[in-house]
Amino acid sequence: MTPAPQHRQGLAFMAIAVLTIPLADAIAKSLSTALSVGEIAWFRFVFQTLCLLPFLAVSRHAGRPRAEHAWLGGLIAGAILFLFWGLAHLPLANNIALFFVEPLILVVFAAMFLGELITPRRWIGVIGGLVGVLITLRPNWSAYGLASLLPIASATCYAGYLTLTRARIRTSEPREALALQHWVGWAAIAVMGAFVLIGQPADWSITTWDTPEGWQWLWLGLAGALAAFAHVLIAMAFARSDASLLAPLQYLEIVSATLLGWLVFAEWPDAMTLLGGMIIVAAGLLVVRERPAEAHP
Repeated sequence: MTPAPQHRQGLAFMAIAVLTIPLADAIAKSLSTALSVGEIAWFRFVFQTLCLLPFLAVSRHAGRPRAEHAWLGGLIAGAILFLFWGLAHLPLANNIALFFVEPLILVVFAAMFLGELITPRRWIGVIGGLVGVLITLRPNWSAYGLASLLPIASATCYAGYLTLTRARIRTSEPREALALQHWVGWAAIAVMGAFVLIGQPADWSITTWDTPEGWQWLWLGLAGALAAFAHVLIAMAFARSDASLLAPLQYLEIVSATLLGWLVFAEWPDAMTLLGGMIIVAAGLLVVRERPAEAHP
């Protein structure tokens, strides 16, 4: 296959992936009225990890568990928990817009823990992104209070996950990426399961356990399958196109989340949230044009 068709395939795979992820988020938001966010997150990891098994069988490259997988599992579990917790309180688009401060946090973490150089262009992006976050937070803080910080907490955990991945794993080969998702998924299942169990005697609202019923099982399975599907597409995209070419497509996720929020939940971001979101996107694009980026978990 010639390079041009390969790049087009990579772009198509990435676009489909980032447009798919908000569907899983919308399912989680819908289920949060009946199930706790901790329980939803745990089932998401279970079904996502199980759905990856056939792809690992085909690739014949399952790898083996490593000590760092436990740390990665804890970080990704925190990222999903905070993300779903935010979805239970904030409109879908607002939650995703605030989450996309992640590439900017990653720049700072890479400088702090990996010794990477922050160029003037990246500093401009980080500062610009902070301005966008403050603008976005202003109306959301008034309406939702501390809950508006949850997607930022999710972004921080995910940036930590990517930082540790780059420090320990350093691979973009599709089979390696899927093997990583597999083992980290099992670690996240263990971490999230322990968190939910610990929360039972404490009676935390985010860890309340109500056994799913009827259609809830289907929706939980679908959310996990969609997440697995998106991660497989992302791995295939990075095998066909340069990361710098694919990275800007991650911001299509905000478009998808906005439309889903409008169609499913009758939500539409206010003017300040839209302005702040656009500034965050512009700042993120300024950064990712110099650095590969990832779609959210």
